[in-house]
Amino acid sequence: MAAAAAVLAAPAATRPSQVGFLTKPTSAQQGSLVRATVVVSRAVATCSGTVRHARTALKKSAGVVRLRASFSWRLPAAAAPGVWTISVTCGTAGSAKASFRVTRRAATGPPAVAVDKTGFAVGSQQVGYGIVLRNTAADRDAVGVTLTVNVLDAGGAALKSEVSRIPGIPAASTYYFGGVVSLAAGTTPSSLQASVRVESGQASRLQLPQVSGVRAVDAGGTVHVQGTVANDSPRPISTLTRISAVAFDQAGNVIGGGFTFPAATIQPNDDGPFDVPLVGLTVDRVGSAQVSAD
Repeated sequence: MAAAAAVLAAPAATRPSQVGFLTKPTSAQQGSLVRATVVVSRAVATCSGTVRHARTALKKSAGVVRLRASFSWRLPAAAAPGVWTISVTCGTAGSAKASFRVTRRAATGPPAVAVDKTGFAVGSQQVGYGIVLRNTAADRDAVGVTLTVNVLDAGGAALKSEVSRIPGIPAASTYYFGGVVSLAAGTTPSSLQASVRVESGQASRLQLPQVSGVRAVDAGGTVHVQGTVANDSPRPISTLTRISAVAFDQAGNVIGGGFTFPAATIQPNDDGPFDVPLVGLTVDRVGSAQVSAD
């Protein structure tokens, strides 16, 4: 009898909890809904639950129905990534505690591709232009990039428009796009306008062909950007692969551009030369050049 009385008199803190988790999360993204259900082995009216991390505490109460209490909490959109805790207390029945990991919210929609620089040169009623594009997403490839370029006169009227498609721009990378358009006789270009549309995004895995030995040379008074494209992929680089060159002056301003295609298919683990002519430029104006291949 004395032993039984001692058990009955034991403080609540030393009694085994009669509350346990039936369901609980193991992970959740920022801004998502977190759900948990506890089972209470004896009748109580309500339970209180708190999701907590550092100074952030999300509190809820739930009624106990058929010895179960269910909770849901909406995590903040900027919830700190890391380990969060769930604490549920059901009065004299006791409490239960668990933890889960919060991860950053997955990016949705296509990443943004910015037009960083534009420039052009004029020669023999042709405009050779260069566009510097930058994928601003740190971990998302831009897939299906449409580039629209308008050559404008002094009044802002379009003298020529060209729409080009770039298969993809890797995450956190810069893409150099060069083009050439012909103008009607008697027209004078004054400025260049460029806009970009991206169809979709994907987790970072794209890798563009590597270029090396890029240099600007004088070929009979015409500037040619030359170098080598390496094929590190398991598939051939076809003769339809666009190789774009963008020319810069000594101050880093874009002053022109152009494009070419491989003279022959470049097999895996091989490389091939390229030669991009640039209209309207002399080699003394070119401070540097950059090249990108699809």
